[in-house]
Amino acid sequence: MSAVQTAKDLAANATSSITNLTILISGASGFVAAHVLNAFLQRGYNVRGTVRSDATAEKVMKSHSKYLKQLSFAIVKDVAAPGAFDEAVKDVDGVIHTASPFVMEVENNERDLLDPAVKGTTEILKAIKKNNPAVKRVVITSSFAAIVDISKGNRPGHTYTEADWNPVTWEAAKTGPGGVAYSASKTFAEKAAWDFVEKEKPNFTVATINPPMIYGPIEHGVTDLAHLNTSAADIYRFINGSTKEIPETGFPAWVDVRDVGEAHARAYETAGAAQQRYFITSGNMTYREICDIIREEVLEVAAKVPQSAPGAKDPETYNVSNAKATTELGMTFIPLRQSITDTVRSLLKLEQSVGKQS
Repeated sequence: MSAVQTAKDLAANATSSITNLTILISGASGFVAAHVLNAFLQRGYNVRGTVRSDATAEKVMKSHSKYLKQLSFAIVKDVAAPGAFDEAVKDVDGVIHTASPFVMEVENNERDLLDPAVKGTTEILKAIKKNNPAVKRVVITSSFAAIVDISKGNRPGHTYTEADWNPVTWEAAKTGPGGVAYSASKTFAEKAAWDFVEKEKPNFTVATINPPMIYGPIEHGVTDLAHLNTSAADIYRFINGSTKEIPETGFPAWVDVRDVGEAHARAYETAGAAQQRYFITSGNMTYREICDIIREEVLEVAAKVPQSAPGAKDPETYNVSNAKATTELGMTFIPLRQSITDTVRSLLKLEQSVGKQS
């Protein structure tokens, strides 16, 4: 198998074998996880998702109702608890670990963010090594937060790649603001995975997926627009009348969630992805561009979308490179206009089903 072998190639060679394979996807009810599920289910894999309760499993079955014959679930109430994944990993062929807290403000950075992220990663890796030596590939959802050096700000002239690492320290993360603590949680969780592989030398290899800000349609179970996932809420504020001015673009790198899901599947299937990290990004954007796209493409909300002052300019910022993902995984990326339009349409559809929230 070549280092670059797409899902289409694999499907042509092994369609019948894929239907006999089961992939464990942790945190199956999340925004990103919904699209990771799609990527594997559409290929014909069986998927066992970890969720915190039977009620959450019901939500996933509802959102992925056309794949019920391929879906099963394992209850994992606390991903950081010792032995949490011991049963869930048994008899699966591959593991995709998406479960990790995505919150910016907590009471205690170490207890509520850093420890759960790190222990959730190490616990699932320990469980695989202990209970299922047949697993050969584990794909972990990391983040651009583990790549970017927040302390350097916009960093014009620099191009971020997989070679970059967030240099944050544990001590700084314990007492730092929410954004620093979240970025640190992703950094230390990913480093814990690489340290585990180096020290424990398990039968499996690891690949990490490092997306930045993730936009795209909502396909997980959402019942309240007041509690959207972070990136969906980032767009919803532009169409519900709550934001009157275009804010500064804090994190300009972005990607569509459907590409993130696809990248997980390709990283699992591609032989050359062993022990690799992949920066999954479509490039840079600004909130000004996003607002312009919404006004041009979704006319029914155009009047609510904030506009920038005439002649306003955005500051220069860093560049990002997806060369490794395109070369090694064969990725192509959804453009910003399509992603934002689909995101807004998804939010409007959600409004109709659960009621508006301003």
